[in-house]
Amino acid sequence: MDWVVRAGVAAARSLIRGYREHAGVPGLYGMSVQYAPGKSVDDLARAGQFPHPQISVATDDELAATLTPLGYAMRLVRSPGKGYHHTFAVLYDANGIPLRALPDDAARALSATFRQRPNPFATP
Repeated sequence: MDWVVRAGVAAARSLIRGYREHAGVPGLYGMSVQYAPGKSVDDLARAGQFPHPQISVATDDELAATLTPLGYAMRLVRSPGKGYHHTFAVLYDANGIPLRALPDDAARALSATFRQRPNPFATP
C-alpha cells in the first residue's frame, strides 16, 4: 500500500484530459502522478512541486481495486519529470494492452477513489 499523488482535483473530465502520450517517452500513455514506495503523501507533494492548491491522493492498492471490476488493470511506470514522476497507465486486464485514452467508466471510478486535500507545498 503506497501513495499515488496527482496535482489538482482528480475530476473524471480532468483525468481524461490529462491522459495522453508522455512527451519524453513515445508510446507511453497515461497521466502524470508522483509515486515512490515508502514515501509519504507530504514527501510526494513536496517533490512534485505542484502549483495547485489541492492534490488528489489514493493508494496504489485502492486504485487497482477500483479498476479490476471494470476489466482494467494499472501500471505505474517511472518516467521523466519532477520528483518521483510516474505515468499512471490503464491497461486492458485481459491482455495487458495499454490504453491510449482513458475510458469514461475508468475515469469516473478513479475520480471517486482519489481523495482531495490541501496541497501543503504549493509552489508559485
